[in-house]
Amino acid sequence: MTSIVVWPNFELPNAPSMWVVGDTLVSGAAGQPLIGDAAKIFGLSVVCRAPGAQGFFSEVYFAHSFGYCFAGSTLMGQNSYLAIAPLLSNLISATRYVPSMSDVADFTMRYVGRAYDQYKVRAAAQATFEVCLFGWCHREQSLEAWHFCPDLIKGELKMTSTRYSSMRFSDFVYLGSHKDRASKLLKEAFGQSAQPGLPAQRAPRQVVQSLIDDEAYPEIGGDQQLAIANEHGFQPYTLLRPRVRGRPEAYMSYLGVELSDENSSVGEARVGGPGMA
Repeated sequence: MTSIVVWPNFELPNAPSMWVVGDTLVSGAAGQPLIGDAAKIFGLSVVCRAPGAQGFFSEVYFAHSFGYCFAGSTLMGQNSYLAIAPLLSNLISATRYVPSMSDVADFTMRYVGRAYDQYKVRAAAQATFEVCLFGWCHREQSLEAWHFCPDLIKGELKMTSTRYSSMRFSDFVYLGSHKDRASKLLKEAFGQSAQPGLPAQRAPRQVVQSLIDDEAYPEIGGDQQLAIANEHGFQPYTLLRPRVRGRPEAYMSYLGVELSDENSSVGEARVGGPGMA
């Protein structure tokens, strides 16, 4: 399955953000590990165009990005994202309408709900997946998160939507397996005093890492995937990892893969972006 946490971070009071951390393991139907460096957290761009001088919808008047993450069926989670992404990055409006995050969530909910209804008939429990859309809403000027997951409604499993707004310190949305155990660990971690190098605002990172390291949860594994969404949009983070724990030599990784010269160079450019230990 998966372990993903989405939560608000207020370390910068005037620039709050939504953080997300998850594992990178995909397992087969029998629980066997399949992919150890799987992506489950993505940026979802919303780009709006208005008519330009020649009358075509060619002028970009709004561009932003939210975070999208999923747990459960990798086929459903990734395919839904791959279908939605090009549509949301090609919106048009003659009146220069700026979509709210609620608008984007409604669109996403309709798509994932329809996809789930169609696939569950053939795959039953293997079609189960859940999605979280999160980030900064420019219309509301606030952080939001939307959780889409199946629930039993009048005897039938249907995709449902829950909105999280006005989130405070220690609030979180959890996706994946062992929800009760993970939620208990998260609440305990937020309640502990901050330690040097381990701010309480970043407590979910330690919780997810503990689940990855714990052999009692074999369906949670791989490495961490970390990203942050704020008023400037969504941005993935690379991670600084020691080659040998306790020694200074380290390297940058993404999804557990070392970003060496071989796999980080693009011509004379190279992979950049922010990173974190």
